[in-house]
Amino acid sequence: MRKLVLLLVVALLGISLAACNGSREIKVQGVTATEIKVGNTASKTGAFAAVGVPFSAAIEAVFEEYNKTEGVVQKIKYITYDDATDASVGQTNTKKLIEEDKVFAIVGHVGTGTVGATLPYIQEKGVPMVYAATGINDLYFEKAEGNPIFAVQPIYRTDGRIAYARATNEAIFGANRDQKLAANAKIGVLYTNDDAGKSILAGIQDEAKLAKNEANLIVKSFLSDTVESVVKSMLDSNPDVIIVAGNQLPFNEALIALDDNDNTKPVITSYVNTNASSITVRPYGFDIYGSAWIDIIDPQGLYGFSQAYWDFVATMTAAGYGNPNAADNYTANAFAMAGYVAAKVFLAGLANVEGELTFKSFITAMESKPIQVPMGGQIDFSEGKRWGISSMALSKLVYTPAVADNPDTEANEAKAASHAFIKVRNIESLDQIKAK
Repeated sequence: MRKLVLLLVVALLGISLAACNGSREIKVQGVTATEIKVGNTASKTGAFAAVGVPFSAAIEAVFEEYNKTEGVVQKIKYITYDDATDASVGQTNTKKLIEEDKVFAIVGHVGTGTVGATLPYIQEKGVPMVYAATGINDLYFEKAEGNPIFAVQPIYRTDGRIAYARATNEAIFGANRDQKLAANAKIGVLYTNDDAGKSILAGIQDEAKLAKNEANLIVKSFLSDTVESVVKSMLDSNPDVIIVAGNQLPFNEALIALDDNDNTKPVITSYVNTNASSITVRPYGFDIYGSAWIDIIDPQGLYGFSQAYWDFVATMTAAGYGNPNAADNYTANAFAMAGYVAAKVFLAGLANVEGELTFKSFITAMESKPIQVPMGGQIDFSEGKRWGISSMALSKLVYTPAVADNPDTEANEAKAASHAFIKVRNIESLDQIKAK
């Protein structure tokens, strides 16, 4: 009889414990009662290290700050790998993150090649992916409720449409930079024959077709070893403006080739290139414009910057990336700002989760309401919208010459030449630009 009672007590105790722990039972990988595991693969070395290093540093900084917040029980564990700007390594790293590290989400998926090659795999696994550091058209979904892919930065096709609209509608031409192009102006397009270049080109061609101006497009593809000859050919065609459709490295190569061949026509490029740190410092003989979906300027704010920007600076400084004399001062780095946005959007989705955290509940939370993008507008994933941000500002590259050392004047201490993108148009939608 005692044995029977003991067995009943043990059985009831087991049922009781199961009931108590039921609400805390882990039903998804990468999540425990005290931890949420996320990760990414990025270029820490190689051609695009200037993108991947500050981007990843900002994500880490946001999560470090979050983990120190009072009341946070589930800390974020951030795992990041270097793919050395090699898409095949990026694929391997992505599979390792999902299958071996068992991450709950990919936060800040970096690289056009890596992202394009892994999207079907990520969708198959159902692992949420928040923010892709690229804008390839494969990220665009018209209406796909439950889709784990959450692109934030603009899709390249939209980027191309905006670049064409700026070229044909903005009064930034002429001696005083206050004239628009003529209706029959020649629009030169230098594009890279890869996913990024072709995706941006598609948007340019979309707008040219709508404007019935396709005949005035001069389109030429270039590679690193052909950029010089292609640029010469483009200039021989005498375009009125040149749009460069490609990522940071080829864009910089195109700028140098254009300058070396005495180009004087304005250049407009993608938002991915509006970070002066990836552009060779020199006094170019032509104006250089780029789109920007992040806007940190507020005339009413401290020193003319928005509070959202100062929040970003505080986060980076706390993580050790704010020393003005250090090489890794990322408080003015556009790629660090992008990483900051990636982590913040993920945390916003996490805060909206109701009940137990699973892939499904997180995706539902991301679709439940518009999310405020730090230093930007809102993004709305409701009803399966996966469009990325579709409104951008316009910035211009401004060159500051070197200052020679003058020991007699403290204010005239030696400084190297530098340049920076300065906003010339506020964030506007495609329709607003075309209405000008």
